[in-house]
Amino acid sequence: MRCVIVSDFGAVNGGAAKVAIESARGLAEAGVDVVFACAIGPVSPRLDHPRIDVQRFEGEEVWKVGGRIAAARQGIWNAAAHAFLTALLKRQPPGTIVHLHQWTKAFSPAAIAAAAESRLPVAITLHDYFSFCPTGGYFDFKAGRPCARRPMSGACLAANCDRESYGHKLVRVARQWRSDTALRALRSPLFIHVSALAARVAEPFLPTPSRHLVLANMIETTRLSPADVAANRPALFLGRFTQEKGVLVAAAAARAADIPLRLVGDGEAAIRAEIARLCPAAQFTGWVDAAAVVEAVRAARCVVAPSLWYETGPMTVAETMAQGVPTIVSRTIGAAEAVAHGRNGFVVTAGDTADLTESLKQIRRDDVVGPMGRAAYDDYWAKPQSVDRHVAGLQEAYGRLLAGA
Repeated sequence: MRCVIVSDFGAVNGGAAKVAIESARGLAEAGVDVVFACAIGPVSPRLDHPRIDVQRFEGEEVWKVGGRIAAARQGIWNAAAHAFLTALLKRQPPGTIVHLHQWTKAFSPAAIAAAAESRLPVAITLHDYFSFCPTGGYFDFKAGRPCARRPMSGACLAANCDRESYGHKLVRVARQWRSDTALRALRSPLFIHVSALAARVAEPFLPTPSRHLVLANMIETTRLSPADVAANRPALFLGRFTQEKGVLVAAAAARAADIPLRLVGDGEAAIRAEIARLCPAAQFTGWVDAAAVVEAVRAARCVVAPSLWYETGPMTVAETMAQGVPTIVSRTIGAAEAVAHGRNGFVVTAGDTADLTESLKQIRRDDVVGPMGRAAYDDYWAKPQSVDRHVAGLQEAYGRLLAGA
């Protein structure tokens, strides 16, 4: 078996790149020959393996390319990337799978077009919603809620919903038009969704005929004894400080519930200032390495993931449960599927500060948080989201794709 994995980034800078790189490594160790096509360096040492052939397109992240016009042009269609991938895919033997992970930052929709023109079987993992939504989040940033419009409809085109500006939205609309054209040229692609919720959101807007598979992202973790959550005090927020992540809801609820809030991550200065206003006692650690993240999780009473958007499948929830720490999640995120309300965490209504506050008040009780943390630990380790499990799912999917099933 052989596959070409396409990822804008050659090193881990987020969830999509991490899954692309770790799946490449896992597939190689399982005996699959992998070509890893990336554009933005550096290249992770995890890709140093006899069965992995790294092919680097010397590209740049789109908004770092010259002026705005040059960046917009490359974002809509990167001709050099198209030529690079076309030549690369022509060299592949029959029976090779093309697996697209991320292309919006450097490769552009030209990556999809090159895959379609190769006539090789194609799989696409949807880490976000750029396969059908111009802004990638299916979220109205101006209204602060999930989108209800049909992507690329008249209502969509007229909506000033982008995080930046309407002009920025129009550039993304042009890119989406090129993406949609390329996607329609694929022959029965396999769309891999990282959660059942993400599949329900995306499937109505994806081209037909196509096939769909739900395959959760893997996480890397060592099994330790469960954390003593009843001895801990702070609620923990992990990740970027952005509107759609619901961090302001977390800040307001923590203050109302009188529970300390610790934030690992960083983001927009205005949002950080608003967090401090809503919760003056909030503790900011900034970004920390993977080992320090585990330490922060194990020192937390719970982890809150109150996203407002239809977050596809954040790995934070699984990583938290693996340490025996309960999570409080919005029901609008894919990872909520792993949370049994009142057993191993709480599921709350997105954007509802009072609902999150009440759950945090429950978490303050030792007789609630202790058993809940143990249940989270047991539930995760009964079916861990390991690399081996993920790779086995990929191999099965690749086999069906090659067989035309």
